[in-house]
Amino acid sequence: MTRFRLLLANEFKLFRTAIPIHLVVLLQPMVMYLLMAVILVHPTFDMFVTPPTSDVGRALVSAMHEVGSPIGLPYIHPVLVDPGRAAAARQVITVKSQDGVPTAVQRYGLIDSNIVKNFRNRLTAAGLRLWDAELGSQAVIVEEHPWLPRDVPYTVYFGMAMLPMTAFLAASVLGAVLTAQEFEFQTIVEYRLAPAPLMLILGARLVRLVLSALMAAGILLIAVGTRSGAWPDSLWRVGLILLPVAVIAAGLGISAGLLIQRTIPAFLIGLVSSFVGWLVGSAFGLAASFSSAYESLSRLTPNTHAVELLFPRYFGTQIGNPLLSVLILALCSAGMLVLTALVYRWRVQRQE
Repeated sequence: MTRFRLLLANEFKLFRTAIPIHLVVLLQPMVMYLLMAVILVHPTFDMFVTPPTSDVGRALVSAMHEVGSPIGLPYIHPVLVDPGRAAAARQVITVKSQDGVPTAVQRYGLIDSNIVKNFRNRLTAAGLRLWDAELGSQAVIVEEHPWLPRDVPYTVYFGMAMLPMTAFLAASVLGAVLTAQEFEFQTIVEYRLAPAPLMLILGARLVRLVLSALMAAGILLIAVGTRSGAWPDSLWRVGLILLPVAVIAAGLGISAGLLIQRTIPAFLIGLVSSFVGWLVGSAFGLAASFSSAYESLSRLTPNTHAVELLFPRYFGTQIGNPLLSVLILALCSAGMLVLTALVYRWRVQRQE
């Protein structure tokens, strides 16, 4: 045990040989999330309206306040704007009479078609409330039954889905770079001559990479909680879910470093595999909400299984088959450990 502690301490001292890489993998996901949280669409839209001069216009503004999620935030925040300043707004609504018919004219500035759709749908929802009031008993009542117990902003899901990517990025990139450096600096010879068993040396590196991965994920988790106010109901369960993801990534990174033995190519393998796994693995929404082809492909990555296990920790609703996801992650991590051990024994023990 003393020898293992010394090996583990030496692994952490290797931080000095790749300081920029460590800073990137530990802090880049947090910075990325904070930037994306500013860009991502918030459910409540500021909709500019010129001051209404008729009862219909005032009723429309009142109806706008009623549009929103049945379990969460409003979708419209009406903002009265002076007609002289309306041209500078990215969207403005003016209620006026055209051929004797009250008409809500919605004009758009320089915005993309997706934002236009969001503005149009919100105005239509407000108009629907006016029509229902006019139709009385003939109105079509719309009942909404959300499947989640509470409405959570999309920024929470986005941050949650980044947690497996963050753990994967840190473990795979650091594993690839540190292992490739052993060959470039010729320190691999010391491991060949060391009195410690090779599997003990490999175990120390794996533990160090897993701890670094959990540290990076912890930094992101704090950023998500601070930015959105949403925290998981169990931190230790989050760590347990990310553990096999980190093990898989650490094995991939070490294997890449052992096989390629060059820092930059090994680094790129860890980087590309992390982001491809993130994009394919439920990065922007649950895999089941997209096409069947995407869902099938997504389930080949550990990210999707980790996201489905993390989902109830943030949203309070279980999805998918948790036992199957746990089994897949456990088998994949065990298989990667065996593969990494075989590659390590082959590349380190072989005679040059």
